Amino acid sequence: MFQISAVLLTLIGVILIYVTTRHQRLLSAPHPRIFAALGCCILMLALLSWMQLLTTIAAIFTWVFTVITLMMCVPFSTLLKPKEGR
Repeated sequence: MFQISAVLLTLIGVILIYVTTRHQRLLSAPHPRIFAALGCCILMLALLSWMQLLTTIAAIFTWVFTVITLMMCVPFSTLLKPKEGR
């Protein structure tokens, strides 16, 4: 159960941070910067979930690896969005 919650919290945190940037393409306009702060808080909760599963060093490594991987993959999700002109 903690595995699923850790991954979902990490995904939600990364998405909240992504939608506040001006270069995001998921939404028509970026959200306010408060969502980035909320995303960081959710990422801290995700780290606590990882720490429930693993030792401290392994949890931090897994958390950082997951965050970096999702930060690279989330922008590519816009490629799946249908074009407006078609």
